[in-house]
Amino acid sequence: MTTAHVLEKWETLNREYLEQLKGKLVAVTFSAGKDSSAALYLLNRVKEKYNFDILAFLYAFPRHRYTPEFEQQLKTFWDSRGVSLTYRIPDVDDSVLENKENPCRPCQNLRKKALPELFTLVRRPVEDVVLVSGHSLWDLAGYALNRLVGDGLADSTTQAEVYSKERFLEISQRFYIFLTMPEGYSVYRPMLVLNADEIDLLCWENSLPVLDVTCRYSLMRPKKVLGGYFEKFGYRFSYRQVFEFARTYLKIAELDTIQSMSQDEYLTKRF
Repeated sequence: MTTAHVLEKWETLNREYLEQLKGKLVAVTFSAGKDSSAALYLLNRVKEKYNFDILAFLYAFPRHRYTPEFEQQLKTFWDSRGVSLTYRIPDVDDSVLENKENPCRPCQNLRKKALPELFTLVRRPVEDVVLVSGHSLWDLAGYALNRLVGDGLADSTTQAEVYSKERFLEISQRFYIFLTMPEGYSVYRPMLVLNADEIDLLCWENSLPVLDVTCRYSLMRPKKVLGGYFEKFGYRFSYRQVFEFARTYLKIAELDTIQSMSQDEYLTKRF
């Protein structure tokens, strides 16, 4: 397996969505982790073929992960490849995460609150904007397994977040590759067709600058723990199978329900 093989598979499985990007501005919500780095790399490889523009938006939080040296490394690398990278350093520091039962939630909420800033940066009509998230196939499998265990085995009194309607809507929308929202903008998750080993290969073979400072709260994230489990047992997944499982057994929200959300609700609470 090489980058060429992964690119061919990725493009084939994404072609119907890539065709919808013509004339659009593709705004990648970028963390510099492996998934979003591979997403930015792949989209940048095909932007001329499918005739779209691209930019990346990074909200550098939690701040202990993003050093000034890494910021410069990112800007140098992506600028040399014609990618405009907006690097946003938040006003708050990591102290807002201390002593939280689940520090990942306030971290995610801060990132979501920064999303509307993208629309002020792009200076394009909202219907020309496609927001890209780097969520991967392993993320979906992790969400599905976490929900399945929570529903079938765990004591519901200790799984309030798993059972929360709000959280379930947030997770449900991540199973859809392409959304078109009421205001006209779109949301695209191009990495839902690749497994972790393929993403790792893209990052390694192309020397992508990937965030290597481990978040001190990473072991509190179920998808990180489950990702290690999948890797240990050599599991691989297909998007079709994971999606059908989620729709049939987990009863994820229907597409119409998600695509009817207002911009404020979707970006600040669901994305």
